[in-house]
Amino acid sequence: MLFTFIFAVSLVALLTDCYIWRRVIVRRNFGKIWKRAYLIYAVVVDVAVLMALFIYRDSYGSSNFTLIHVAMWMIGIFFMNTIPKLVFAVVSLLDYPLSHFTKRPSRLFGYAGTLLGLLVLGAMIWGAGPGRTCIEVRKVEITSNRLPASFDGFRIVQFSDVHISTMMHPQKMLRNLVDTIHALAPDLVVETGDLVNAHAGELHPDLLHILSEIQSSEGVYAVVGNHDLGWYIHGTLQISPAESSKMILTRMREIGWKPLVNESLLIWRGGAAISLAGLAYPADFRRNYHSRSNHVKEDLQKACAGLPDTLFTVMLSHTPAVWDDILETGYGDLTLSGHVHSMQIKFRAGRWAWSPAKLLFPRWSGLYEENGRYLYVNDGFGHVMFPMRIGTRPEITLITLHASN
Repeated sequence: MLFTFIFAVSLVALLTDCYIWRRVIVRRNFGKIWKRAYLIYAVVVDVAVLMALFIYRDSYGSSNFTLIHVAMWMIGIFFMNTIPKLVFAVVSLLDYPLSHFTKRPSRLFGYAGTLLGLLVLGAMIWGAGPGRTCIEVRKVEITSNRLPASFDGFRIVQFSDVHISTMMHPQKMLRNLVDTIHALAPDLVVETGDLVNAHAGELHPDLLHILSEIQSSEGVYAVVGNHDLGWYIHGTLQISPAESSKMILTRMREIGWKPLVNESLLIWRGGAAISLAGLAYPADFRRNYHSRSNHVKEDLQKACAGLPDTLFTVMLSHTPAVWDDILETGYGDLTLSGHVHSMQIKFRAGRWAWSPAKLLFPRWSGLYEENGRYLYVNDGFGHVMFPMRIGTRPEITLITLHASN
């Protein structure tokens, strides 16, 4: 998968540079020095991303955050270099049919492509700065006739996909996370997976101390995501995926969090109860990506064992891909997920939103409803692969429950 991605990205970058060479450098009769400079620049940038992708892969075996930061910023700079040029190339190509139609050379779409490419570059620079670090609190209202009246107004705060080792300043970001959660005065806090990016070594004592300050009247609960399971450990790190995952669960408990691994519990208020269940990330998703899992139904049976189906149930599942399985069980009045990040790119206009994630995930961001049951997909707090968030800032979600009766 990685090598296919490297090949595709490199090919696109090469073709784009060849087009700009012919369209701009050669046609405008740039001097030899400028031609040579562009060739050197194009080769250096294209080679750099190959190096960065291999460094990024190997960084999963390191407890040094610097290595992954260097690789991610190299990848980010490559995208900031390539994507605006690709936008220019695609738009400016329209000059050729226009020139053929008008019988004279056209530069209209060349100018339009230049302007649009600069706007894209500006958006990417913003995404690498404030878009990556400024927290967005999204507020969601859920109404159900299955919710006991004593839970009317119950406040759940959800955060997800922190990916600690990818943060440039994790102490500052986690402090902002904690302070924002406290300001929302939650009754319950849930973390829906991928606290780390690769392994338990990312949970430094100073970071755990900050995370331990997250509190609510009903506690802090968590489920593990694919990154928490240690599947991406690579290189020289002397720890197995199973050992790393076990250490993450242990450290969660040490700071007062309560991880739920295919298990559930009851939360009581005013003599009535709702249930909270946590679903493990499906083990077979490592091989079959996001097709239906063979293990989800068995895991759901464990998670919901002994729960009366009359109870309103909040289900925690890192991936939203299993929501269809959850619906089939009859549980999960509200399912909370993360995992997708909106692929860190989202275009929004009013209520309309689109992301490349929509091409891979039928449910990729925000609130979904089916027959009175809800799924909310949090856009995540951290980032992976490239250090930017365009149109989708780090998210903390405040979900307020309402009883309709």
